[in-house]
Amino acid sequence: MAKILYWDCFSGIAGNMAVASLLDLGASREKLQQGLASMPFSEGKIELIIEDKVVDGIRGIYFNTRDDHAARSGHEHHHGHENESHGLVPESGFLRHEPLHEHNHCHEHSSEQQHDHVHHEHTHDRESDQPHAHGGELHHAPHRGLKEITVLIEQAEMTAAAKTIAKECFRVLAEAEATIHGKTVDEVHFHEVGARDSIADIVGAAICLDDLGVEKICVSPVHLGSGVVKCAHGIMPVPAPATALLLKDMPVVFDHHIAFELTTPTGAALLKGLKATPLTEQFSFAKVGHGHGSKKIGQANFLRAFLGESNELKKNSDSVTVLTSNIDNASGEQLGNAISEFMQAGALDACLIPIIMKKGRPAHQLQILSDPKLVDQLETLVFKLLPTLGIRIETVARSILQREIIQIQTSFGAIVAKQIHLPDGRKKITPEYDELVRLAKQHQTTTDAIRKKLVAEAAITD
Repeated sequence: MAKILYWDCFSGIAGNMAVASLLDLGASREKLQQGLASMPFSEGKIELIIEDKVVDGIRGIYFNTRDDHAARSGHEHHHGHENESHGLVPESGFLRHEPLHEHNHCHEHSSEQQHDHVHHEHTHDRESDQPHAHGGELHHAPHRGLKEITVLIEQAEMTAAAKTIAKECFRVLAEAEATIHGKTVDEVHFHEVGARDSIADIVGAAICLDDLGVEKICVSPVHLGSGVVKCAHGIMPVPAPATALLLKDMPVVFDHHIAFELTTPTGAALLKGLKATPLTEQFSFAKVGHGHGSKKIGQANFLRAFLGESNELKKNSDSVTVLTSNIDNASGEQLGNAISEFMQAGALDACLIPIIMKKGRPAHQLQILSDPKLVDQLETLVFKLLPTLGIRIETVARSILQREIIQIQTSFGAIVAKQIHLPDGRKKITPEYDELVRLAKQHQTTTDAIRKKLVAEAAITD
């Protein structure tokens, strides 16, 4: 059964709240810290804030980053609703909802941070504050484009799958910004969304999702809040333009009673990049996580995450991409190493088929089965590792059987096996071959003898 993550966005979604909710589900803090620490930011090492806390009686996790420059200047990076903090500022006879700082979330000037002077991190009495534009006292992050962010992601120490997730989220965000500004993706340079804390939110979520083994993202109707935000291009309504474009075709709720921006561009980019869909199937969840925001908005302010499995059988078909190349000038050592590299890079399968090429030359046909998202990466790896001049790439339909890894009790003790669901409803249980090898060595016999013993016990299917 597919492992599903369901985000309940009753209070919107922001990047750091998404990471926090995944950490609360059990994602590895160590992998998150190692992955983000390995990103070669020109500004220096990024410092993470991960706190277990109880807010309004609800236990959860708070995640954020502390910028080195801000810390040295007596500032602290701090996310408002996660990231935005809006005050009520009288103007022209009416109340205008406006961010407290010049950082903002509109277009390529999208903000994923705010800098507060000395303050209490979890006290949000802001009504008396005035908008504040930082002068020269704080060094702002460089304005990065999609190419620069992609390089940072590629150089980081994380799995290929996590890198793919992160790059896709930034790609859809860049496309949204380009559409809004009438530019190409390459011309768009993110301002605050290109800062380290915002990159950490998206990349951190990617690392956590990969660690949890999430296969599908589902989402409730996304709450947006209301009011306006002050952007580099002027006063803009909630949702900010980039957020609105990213959430196109998704069920949303405009919260006229909440005068804050609940869903940020990074939160929307995560939903779009992850292809989040409404939950339409039966779902059994085993874990619930809470990712706390920091802003007091007049109601509970956290992102709730459910992790579980679909109660419906997995579809028996999908689409995969096959990369094929005929190779007659590579050594056995090269070919063997290449197969290992392809599998480590995330290939679904990789094999070599003996063939005879022109002039009667013995050769091998390389076939790599890939998720369509990893095709570019695997194509580059083939050209890097093997002396081939061309690769054929095609998308094919694949029929699959639902299966899962289980533990079974036998006279040899507990062993790992694969349970396969057949089309007629029967289940087939087959041991992992490594387990047979282990038992054969342990009992000084053959794998065939171990298999026959397990069949006789009815522990596995013949």
